Amino acid sequence: MVAAWLLLFVFSMTGLSACGASKFDQELAARGMIDEHAPVKTTVQIVIQAPPEKIWALLTNIKDWAAWQPDISEVRIQAAPAPAVPFTWSTGGMTIHSTIRLFDSDRAVGWTGRAVHLHAIHIWTLNPLPDGRVLVETRESMDGWLIGRLYSSRELQESDKKWLEHLKKAAES
Repeated sequence: MVAAWLLLFVFSMTGLSACGASKFDQELAARGMIDEHAPVKTTVQIVIQAPPEKIWALLTNIKDWAAWQPDISEVRIQAAPAPAVPFTWSTGGMTIHSTIRLFDSDRAVGWTGRAVHLHAIHIWTLNPLPDGRVLVETRESMDGWLIGRLYSSRELQESDKKWLEHLKKAAES
């Protein structure tokens, strides 16, 4: 939370403006990949005892993320989730402008996002296990001016771990 405020402060004081996702980021996300060369990146997994359809519904009902993910304060999306659909959401005091790049029903969803001069790729995959549980994996990369000095892969990992824990709680209830 503090890191997000620090990022926002630094970017607002330096006058840097937002930039859209690069063609490279868009292509990676559409293929379900993150930027492995980004200074901040992580992969986190969790096993959830719930039908994949329920988990998928929670992940892709973007307008209702704040109902199960308390770190998200606001979400705006104008259309049903699908490739090229933009959405805006707020977390940790930052507003993130995202666009869905991957939408493979019940299997994978991914988007690119930008906030000030920071850009990210976030991919979620659902892998049903033979015992009826689902392995959910999230991979994320972040790049941009000074991101590696202001925010670490470990902090991103902790943030994504919390997302997965909230998703598990919502899906298993």
